[in-house]
Amino acid sequence: MKILFVMRHSGYVRNFESTVRMLCERGHTVDLAFQIAGTHWLLDPSDMTTQLADRYPRFSRSTIPVRDDSWGYAARELRLGLDYLRYLGPAYRNAPKLRARAEREVPDYLLEPTRRGPGRTKAGRALLGGTLRTLLRAIPTDVRIDAFLEVHRPDVVALTPLIEPGAPQAEYVRSARALGIPTALCVASWDNLTNKGLIHGPVDLVTVWNAMMKEEAITLHGVSEEKVVVTGAQPFDHWFGWQPTVAREAFCRQVGLPTDRPYILYVCSSRFIAPEEVPFVRSWLQHLRQSGLCAGVLVRPHPQNAEQWRHADLSEYGPAVVWPPAGATPSDGESRAEYFNSIVHSAAVIGINTTAEIESAIVGRSVLTILAPEFQATQEGTLHFEHLRSANGGLVRVARTLSEHVEQLNETLRNPQGDDVRRRRFVEAFVRPYGIDAAATPRVVDALERLAEQGRKPGERLPWWAPVVRAPLTRRGNHLRWEALLEAERKALRARRKRSRATAGGRVTK
Repeated sequence: MKILFVMRHSGYVRNFESTVRMLCERGHTVDLAFQIAGTHWLLDPSDMTTQLADRYPRFSRSTIPVRDDSWGYAARELRLGLDYLRYLGPAYRNAPKLRARAEREVPDYLLEPTRRGPGRTKAGRALLGGTLRTLLRAIPTDVRIDAFLEVHRPDVVALTPLIEPGAPQAEYVRSARALGIPTALCVASWDNLTNKGLIHGPVDLVTVWNAMMKEEAITLHGVSEEKVVVTGAQPFDHWFGWQPTVAREAFCRQVGLPTDRPYILYVCSSRFIAPEEVPFVRSWLQHLRQSGLCAGVLVRPHPQNAEQWRHADLSEYGPAVVWPPAGATPSDGESRAEYFNSIVHSAAVIGINTTAEIESAIVGRSVLTILAPEFQATQEGTLHFEHLRSANGGLVRVARTLSEHVEQLNETLRNPQGDDVRRRRFVEAFVRPYGIDAAATPRVVDALERLAEQGRKPGERLPWWAPVVRAPLTRRGNHLRWEALLEAERKALRARRKRSRATAGGRVTK
């Protein structure tokens, strides 16, 4: 099998590292193609693709053409409109922050019908959505992407994440279908199907972690049940085999915590979930100390939201440290070992809404959270947070006040094994649905292999009526492309002026 794996950037490799390795080890040819050139310095600091290329002769990497013609701009705007419409449905009634994020790039001519026109009703939104999808069908595929696929001639085109706003990767789905190449969406993370854009397809296969995500693909994205395959959570397979690389006392000395008492690990969240997390953690620490809890505290910044922690000093709250100060993505052996050690040596893990809570359950630590008012929109206001609360009985111990949280935390510290059954049930349902010892990666690879065995199908053609509706799309696309070029020029001019001022300031200083 020859598979073209299209990723937005190299940061997604860590979600599918085990999948790519197993594909290569089974003798398949893997071409990893990125929308964004270069290595993602934050999410892929170890340059995993270079390591893969050095080890596997049937692995290659490339940068793909991104559609930037007028048709591409018009198509992206239509998809943004469809993405926005999903957030007006009843499932997102209590998700104002998600809805607000979705409408930022939607033009007024699409927003107005949903505010004052027929789009305020379910039937009106269905009509508007159908119109947008019809217009999308009239847009031709990108000749550059068509040519790229013809040159590579893959048996399968797999994509991730696909669901980013406006879905530029959807152009690869359209070109692949026009050429009859089977397509697959490999869902990268547990929140992708609920708080991003739609699956703009259709695709022939969707791999998901568990039954809950399968239901999301069906009900929220309209994917046919037979196209969704539950595999388990392949990004976490490696955590099941880890052991501490240093003793607890040595680790505490390494990060600057006392060795004579347990410590609590606070795992921070992304910028969207917790843009201002430092004030909350300070308030949380103050409440812990006032209640008499003297355990150590290790605050681990989220790698994409670490700047706010760079100069944070928590020494006034007793034994409390920020480590590592700049955050770190667990993407290679050393960084993963440090991350694992921080979890396994802790007495409990606290988080607002983050993947680290799931990883902590796998490692075997109790997970607690507080329904803080400042994070209401990104806890109870997101659909994926509900998985932490309810999947097979739920993972996190939830408190509505800091006082209740301290009581739960003290109980956990007195009885660290008290949540063992809860943790295991969650992991079995959410991470390893085929059994705690059944890895997910082979099931992802098996699903891709079965898809390849189906072979190519007759290519999809544009509808006969497409030329009739293209005129307004052409005008709109030309306008959007011109605006984008002007904005790029403005950004370049601002950058040049900034560099000039910096240079002039340097000369004055001298």
